[in-house]
Amino acid sequence: FRLALIQLHVSAVKSDNLQRACGLVREASAKGAKLVALPECFNSPYGTQYFKEYAEKIPGESTQKLSEVAKECSIYLIGGSIPEEDSGKIYNTCTVFGPDGALLAKHRKVHLFDINVPGKIQFKESEILSPGNSFSMFDT
Repeated sequence: FRLALIQLHVSAVKSDNLQRACGLVREASAKGAKLVALPECFNSPYGTQYFKEYAEKIPGESTQKLSEVAKECSIYLIGGSIPEEDSGKIYNTCTVFGPDGALLAKHRKVHLFDINVPGKIQFKESEILSPGNSFSMFDT
C-alpha cells in the first residue's frame, strides 16, 4: 500500500493551484500511490485575509476537480483543506474522495490555530473561521 503526501507551492491564482495539485496527484498515482493527501489550504494562500475571498461551497470548483482526479486515477484522495463557505460562515474543510470520485468524508477543522506572543506574533484563525464540531472517518 503506497501513500503519497504532497506539498506544493501555493500562489494567489486558485486555478493554478488546482492545476498544480491535480498534476502532483496524477504523478503520485503513476508512481503507485493508492492514497494521496494534499496539504492544508492547498487552493489558496494561507492567511485570515484570504479565507473569505477564496472560500467556496462544497461541492464547488476545487472539490469538483478533486473528485475528477480521484476517479481518473482510481485512488483515495484526501483533499488537504480549502476555505469553505456555508450559511454565512467560513470553515477550514477537508474533503475525501474515493476511487470512483464519490465524496467519502467532509471534515471541518475543530481546533483553530490562534497564537498571541506579545511583541512577536499574533494570528487568529478564529477571527474569520468557524470551528467544526465532529470527528471524521472513512473506509478504504
